[in-house]
Amino acid sequence: MKLFLPLTVLILMLSLTLSGQESFTLDQAKQYALKNSLNLKNKQLDLRDVNGQLKEYTAIGLPKLQASASYNYFLKIPTNIFPDFIEPAIYDVLFDENLLPRRDLPAPGGVPVQFGTKHNFSAGLELNTLLFDGVFFLGLKAQRMYRELILRQITLEESSVKHDVSLAYLSALVLEENIQIVNRNLENLRKVKQEVTEIHRAGFLEKLDVDRLDLSVSNLEAELQNLQKLTYVSKNVLKFKMQYPLDKEIVLSDRLASLVNSTYLEVMDPAMGLNLEVRPEFPVLQQSLRLAEINIKRYQMSYYPSLYGFATYQQSLQRNKLFDENDNGWFPSSNVGVQLSWPLFTGFDRTAKIERARVTLERTKVQFTSFEQGAQLEFTNARTSYVNAMVTLENRKKLVGLAEKIYETAKIKFREGVGSSLEVTSAERDLYLSQANLVESQFQLVQAKVNLEKSLGKI
Repeated sequence: MKLFLPLTVLILMLSLTLSGQESFTLDQAKQYALKNSLNLKNKQLDLRDVNGQLKEYTAIGLPKLQASASYNYFLKIPTNIFPDFIEPAIYDVLFDENLLPRRDLPAPGGVPVQFGTKHNFSAGLELNTLLFDGVFFLGLKAQRMYRELILRQITLEESSVKHDVSLAYLSALVLEENIQIVNRNLENLRKVKQEVTEIHRAGFLEKLDVDRLDLSVSNLEAELQNLQKLTYVSKNVLKFKMQYPLDKEIVLSDRLASLVNSTYLEVMDPAMGLNLEVRPEFPVLQQSLRLAEINIKRYQMSYYPSLYGFATYQQSLQRNKLFDENDNGWFPSSNVGVQLSWPLFTGFDRTAKIERARVTLERTKVQFTSFEQGAQLEFTNARTSYVNAMVTLENRKKLVGLAEKIYETAKIKFREGVGSSLEVTSAERDLYLSQANLVESQFQLVQAKVNLEKSLGKI
């Protein structure tokens, strides 16, 4: 029972530790980053916003139906002065019939009269629709093209995320590989130190030989601590690129050697060339060019007239007593029509806008040319770096084999008493340096492959 309780606690602690961390291959890390990237989430929000803008702009050209109603109650019905034409007419008749002697009459006065009713209620429908507007139809096409531009920018951002995560993953992986190498070297060096210490105790070696090995062990331990700190920082960078929680542990399940082996599977074809159209930047710039061109056409269409149609239907009720059924009933009215709008002169506003739109088009063309030149340079450099990294890796593999042979020979000579500890220490340093250089060349090869794939538009 005493042994069972600590074992249970140990299993529980191990399960809690494992549940707080996740293991990722390079591909899994890239997929995780694509799902959680804040930049990609912002791009998705941009896409939703553009979809809303497209619907909003489309609504401009759709028919619109509006209902209206109004009610007025006149506490005092408005009074108007109506000309007195009755009295002059009567006098004219009397004068004509010689019933009265003809004479000049004073100017007729006005008669105050009230028109209308106390209660006035009206309700109606109004329909308006756009019949023709060249600016609108080109603008609608531009809105759809802008939506395509956002979709292509999302693809470009995905490529950027995968590239950044790949480099961050490889950097952390190289440090872990170096830690493993240092741990193995430290274990071997401690064994050698133990052997030398026993030989020294037997009186066959000087204390200086033991001290040299002590110094080597201390240097390796310090290097191990430094690598562990760098690994912590490097993993935090990877977590940030992946949008992985910084307070959770992350395990890199890929091995650098396997990534290097998969890199060798892609044989460099001398006929390999750059196809700009598969680069994610190409459709973005191409769509930008189309948008700039259609923007010019949109301003040019503003010289043409716009045609709108409308129709209204209304019912009105006018009563002195609102609910008196014997009073006036409902009076309908309706009309239909069209309206033509043609801006003939706008103070050179359209001319200035067209000129600015042409400048935007020329600027986009310059950006496209710059992209073509930069992409070609990036591909050439990436391919050269890849070839150089392959050659360097093969050379450093040979150097590691040679350094291991020299180190083993130095240890044998030292054990047999024909070599010095200084020779062993020197061979040991050369071996560690060649091992570190080998790992670095492996990293450079995989990194070069990532950059080459990016330059080819395959990432």
